[in-house]
Amino acid sequence: MNALKRALRSLTVLIAVLAGSGLLGPARAGSCSAVACVAAGPRLLSVDSTQSPILNALFGGLLGGGGVTLSAADWNAIANADIDLGLFLNALKTQTAVGTTSGALNADVSVLQFVNAAAQAAQTQGNTAAVNALNLLTPAVSGLSGTLKVGDLLKLEGDSAAFLTSKLNVLNLLTGGVQLFNYNNALTTGSSPITLNPVAVNLSGLGLGAGTTTPAVQVSLRVIEPPVYRCGPAGTSFNTAAIRAKLNVNLGGLNLNVPGLSGATLKLTTLNLYLEVAEASGTMSTVNAITDALSLNAQPGLAQLGLGQISDSVFFDRNKKDLTTPFATLTQAIIGTVDLSVSVPLVGSVPIVLNVKAKAFANGTYPLGTVNAAPPYPQTVTVGSSSAAVGTLVGTLLTSLGTPGNLTLELRDPAPLVPAALLTSTISSALGPVLNTLGVVLQPILEATLIATVDQVLRLLGVGIGEAVFTVGGVGNVCSVTGRVYHDLQPSGAPDAGEVWDGPATFVNAVSGGSVAASASVPAGAGTFSFSVGEGSYLVPVTTAATATAPAQPAGYVFVGPLSGQAAVTVANNTVSLADLEFGLFFGDRLTGRLFRDDGLGGGTPHDAAQQGTEAALSARTVTVQGSVGGAAQPARTGSTDGSGAYTLFVPGSWTGVTFAANPASTETLTGLTLNGASTLAASLTDPALTAFALPAPAGQDRTLNAGLTGRAALSPDRAARGEAPLSVTYAHTFTPGTPGTFTFASTGAFSAALYLDSDCDGTVQAGERTPVTGVTVTSDWPRDAQGALKGCALEVSVTSGAAAAGTVDAALITAASTWQGSALQDLASVTDTTTIAAGAVLSKTVQNLTASGTAGTVTTALPQDELRYCLTATNPGVDTLTGVILTDTLTGAATFVPGSLTLNGAALTDLTDTDAGEFVITTDTDGNPVRTVTVRLPDLTGLGSSSVCFDVQIP
Repeated sequence: MNALKRALRSLTVLIAVLAGSGLLGPARAGSCSAVACVAAGPRLLSVDSTQSPILNALFGGLLGGGGVTLSAADWNAIANADIDLGLFLNALKTQTAVGTTSGALNADVSVLQFVNAAAQAAQTQGNTAAVNALNLLTPAVSGLSGTLKVGDLLKLEGDSAAFLTSKLNVLNLLTGGVQLFNYNNALTTGSSPITLNPVAVNLSGLGLGAGTTTPAVQVSLRVIEPPVYRCGPAGTSFNTAAIRAKLNVNLGGLNLNVPGLSGATLKLTTLNLYLEVAEASGTMSTVNAITDALSLNAQPGLAQLGLGQISDSVFFDRNKKDLTTPFATLTQAIIGTVDLSVSVPLVGSVPIVLNVKAKAFANGTYPLGTVNAAPPYPQTVTVGSSSAAVGTLVGTLLTSLGTPGNLTLELRDPAPLVPAALLTSTISSALGPVLNTLGVVLQPILEATLIATVDQVLRLLGVGIGEAVFTVGGVGNVCSVTGRVYHDLQPSGAPDAGEVWDGPATFVNAVSGGSVAASASVPAGAGTFSFSVGEGSYLVPVTTAATATAPAQPAGYVFVGPLSGQAAVTVANNTVSLADLEFGLFFGDRLTGRLFRDDGLGGGTPHDAAQQGTEAALSARTVTVQGSVGGAAQPARTGSTDGSGAYTLFVPGSWTGVTFAANPASTETLTGLTLNGASTLAASLTDPALTAFALPAPAGQDRTLNAGLTGRAALSPDRAARGEAPLSVTYAHTFTPGTPGTFTFASTGAFSAALYLDSDCDGTVQAGERTPVTGVTVTSDWPRDAQGALKGCALEVSVTSGAAAAGTVDAALITAASTWQGSALQDLASVTDTTTIAAGAVLSKTVQNLTASGTAGTVTTALPQDELRYCLTATNPGVDTLTGVILTDTLTGAATFVPGSLTLNGAALTDLTDTDAGEFVITTDTDGNPVRTVTVRLPDLTGLGSSSVCFDVQIP
């Protein structure tokens, strides 16, 4: 599809150029003639493996002999080939031995000469694939005796010199030529019908006992009117091609139930459809040279569809252009049979077979539509829709089938046992159900068949049903292109006061179709230039030679505004003037590049200074260049990276000792820099050769410098705790690897320490992760944070003091030493955990008789069944916070623990060993006696702070 669309675009560009080349008449000085070009088809599709056989059959049939056997690759080589119109016309002059372009266009040429001219032009342009594919057409076209005039397809008037470099798509050219040949030589594809690719039609939902059917469809067609491309003023009329197509639809004996006709079976065999799509016609109603606007009145061609039988000699007679003429001869054709049984008195059930004879006719007319076109050109406009029109056309056809006499049933074989009156009654009774059944089943079958015919064949010729497609070019015009070239000192991208052109010899050229259409030298000083071009689209580059077609930077300079060094100019049929073109050039180097996180994400290689896989871009980063002039340091030039990590800096040509800085964040380091493809990798985490990277002396070059950055390893934060020995404390840290590598963990403290890593990085060290670790290997698959950097994960350090004396301080250095993946570079992160042994808490205990409503004290009296409440209070006598204090009390004697009575600072605790701070546990001693213990883990005790634990017992 893409190749054929490109072909249409190329041809419409040609048409726009025709309007602007003076070919429609002499230009009027100082004015613009309001003349438009409209291409009426073809609208082509791409050539794929399913279309190539159809295209072979279509070309072969239209040429009258078949024998076209190109592969899909061959057709695509042709479809992808664009040739200069000038080269084609020169080749056509060679083929016809005519010395002028107009003579060659009006000469009678064979199809072989036509194809050879296209191949010769492709050969000149070096397109070997297209030449080879075109040569494969030679056997099929060598023996053809008919001729065509290329001028009937391409209407060129006047001097053709202005459009010789216009591109013409080869497949588009061949398609139009083949249609013209078919029209000129009264050929049909009847001897070589086109077999459509299968189209399955699902009938299962119709209630007729049928599933999916795949009709076999063969198409024979004839071009009644060839495509033509026209240019002219308001009032100019135009039309598309007109096509007649005969469709043989083989349903293969499709068996159907007939609702309302008990026991009957309808068998459909073959349908002959006759389709004519007249040329779509239109008129250019208004052409406005000021606004370059165009209004078209267009009407899709009348479509007529017949079911039945028409003689090929009548239907394909191109002289019968009155659309009613061939369909006036439409007669009935047998499309199937009905099998049913007749109950005959004294005989019983007698089977009979009825032939189904049908004819029907549909006349699809489509309204006149007005479409407007405006720049940019070329622009395609469409009136109507085939997909919408087909259903309506088929519905009209099936309505016509119900016209008396259009559908009849007649006895296929004699039935002597059935009385004539009974037979007549039976046939009459069967007609209505059969008509209804046909109306139901033929609607989807015929819609699918016609849509397939349009999609697979007719659109290759630019024809649709109820649809007209036109491509609008533009009006002719000639404009002066003016502007200036200046030395942009800052650069700012815009000319400032005093900025002139003081550089070497420079030219500004207008390039169209790969050739220079106009050129102007740029004078020193003002730097102004001017030249004239005709209607069309141009690239206007600044360059160093009058014959150059691409931008070229003058020695010592780089392009600034625009960065490409060229501008695009379009002269349309409404153009009154063009804005001045401004080209700013900077004396020095342009430095561009990207900053990225060089950590191997998505399959990349980490630490190699090359962005690979899905290694993330670093946006909103500041980069700088610095240098000196005459030994004096100059102010740094800064830039910022965009969303893709890209930056641009300009280095003045007068600078020496130029250095570049990527300015990594404090949590980052450079992995390396790559200048114009050559990489310098980091020799250390603070490699001075990278932090201030030396650049070559500015010389008017575009240089690319990419910087890889990665994270530094980090541990945070420092922690501290105090408590009574023996003290067990856990310090929570965040371990951020920074970059892939191998990490080793260590602790230098005197107290015993174990490290536990949150290996899944969910923020918590789970039970399954409580195996002490001494290291970890970090790859690019490590979890990432929202910015795409390696995520920081929890690292817990559990410290046990043992029986240390109060006042002992253990400042443990926790380290994460790493070696980068694929590199010898090492990194080290550390935190300090300070554990201080403090004096123990002071414990006091009271008892209260709850039953007697007594007061709390150190002693109380109690009777049997009284409930007593014991409260134990732990007090921190010092000023430092105590952590890890655990209070335990063992019940003795006969008193029993009251379930649910345990509290901590007044808050209830469960008796069970679970997630809260306390529990009541009964164990046994070595003699098997029960040991009843209350255990509560107290919160941190701040200086002079306390916590109380209470529980109840009952006297037996």
